[in-house]
Amino acid sequence: MRSILVVNPKGGSGKTTLATNLASFYAVWDVPVGLVDLDSQKSSTDWLKSRPESASTIQGFYGLKRKIDLPQDLRRVIYDSPAKVSLASVSKLINIVDVVLIPVLPSAIDMRATAKFIADLLIKVKVRHKPVKIAVVGNRMQASYKSSALLENFLENADIPFLAKLRASQNYVHVGREGLGIFDMTPSTVKQDVETWKPLVNWIEQKTKE
Repeated sequence: MRSILVVNPKGGSGKTTLATNLASFYAVWDVPVGLVDLDSQKSSTDWLKSRPESASTIQGFYGLKRKIDLPQDLRRVIYDSPAKVSLASVSKLINIVDVVLIPVLPSAIDMRATAKFIADLLIKVKVRHKPVKIAVVGNRMQASYKSSALLENFLENADIPFLAKLRASQNYVHVGREGLGIFDMTPSTVKQDVETWKPLVNWIEQKTKE
């Protein structure tokens, strides 16, 4: 079992969009996957409730206030963390995961906040005995948007990859309403969006194969 934490204390960064679409990727490829909702708003839980029975299976868990007993047959587990999560809580979570994904929006405010969070997070990661992979994912990116250079420069110095720049696409809005991810859709209708995910999923699986 491999675990992936999607986290950023900054609200509105697209954590649930990233977590649910990643879960749909694994489900479509018949990888037994669990989605753990740690947010009091229960956005991931509501998304799963609206998922059609005909769609590939994703097991859902609500883990904000109780311990979760995950089935042993799960191969991938994705944790969708809440906004304003404390560094202490994140520190506990990174002790049980293998991969940390940090979504960020292309604005100076969001990028500065994310850079500070990453700097604090790296201090916590250094005291871990088990290695963890960390990467940043740009969300709702415009092709011509140039302000990401601020974050890219910081990440280069911190040796953290800026893996993917997900498009500001209405496809995410449309599929999200129906409890689906872009990977559930007909490939030709979401081709551009799927292409932006390739560097991310390849990186996740590169060194986490079981």
